[in-house]
Amino acid sequence: MPIAKSRGFDMHYAEFGPRDRPAIVMLHGATETFDVGWRRLTPRLAKHFCVIGPDMRGHGLSENPSDAMDLREIADDVAALLDELELEHANVCGFSGGASAALFFGFRHPWRARSLTLISNNARLDEARMASNFWDPERLERDDPHWLSAMRRWHSAPAERILAWWAAEDRVRPNFSALELSEMQVPTLVVAGDRDPVVPLEQSRFLYEALPDTRLLVLPGVGHGAPYRAAVPLGRVIRGFIEEIESRAAGHTNRHTK
Repeated sequence: MPIAKSRGFDMHYAEFGPRDRPAIVMLHGATETFDVGWRRLTPRLAKHFCVIGPDMRGHGLSENPSDAMDLREIADDVAALLDELELEHANVCGFSGGASAALFFGFRHPWRARSLTLISNNARLDEARMASNFWDPERLERDDPHWLSAMRRWHSAPAERILAWWAAEDRVRPNFSALELSEMQVPTLVVAGDRDPVVPLEQSRFLYEALPDTRLLVLPGVGHGAPYRAAVPLGRVIRGFIEEIESRAAGHTNRHTK
């Protein structure tokens, strides 16, 4: 994988598809990597877009000099990656924790976000997840040892450290109000699974109702993990959404250049 260094640390990323196509940055979920999270969608989207897939700081082989997880930092990492690739803007698509980072990108770098696709993410503090010790490695060792074992294979950082980063971040972010969300003008596609035990459907509905330029896709019979459990319908909808947004942007540019 190529390495971006513009933020003072090594961030590994992948790139697929022609550079002259609209760019889409794919942000994986917490504790995943780009390849793990998007392997079923990348081939479908790379036929139509330039797909850029970073391993977020502290994930995969990417370094994390801050030794903490901050969704705002990840959003700024994406902007720096676009700078390094000499891309003025991109469509940013995220899953779960990556979608929350994408939402912060929309707030912190709105002029660079052509669109956002937010899949199965929280917009407010998730009291239920915190109460369940979701990120506790001892709980995972007992209840989901395969996930813990996979994390140890995927990342150079210890799995316990990554879990601690996300547990700390979960206690403070994201925590948007409806008023804050109403001020963001980036076109957004919100995607939810109606059987998601990790991110309740009400979180996605809250995003859909609060954001001013948004669409909502609810995938029936799908839990947490839509990018690999519903890749075919999800890829089709994401493609149509981005093509619509790119067509809208091209029309706007043409009107202003006449």
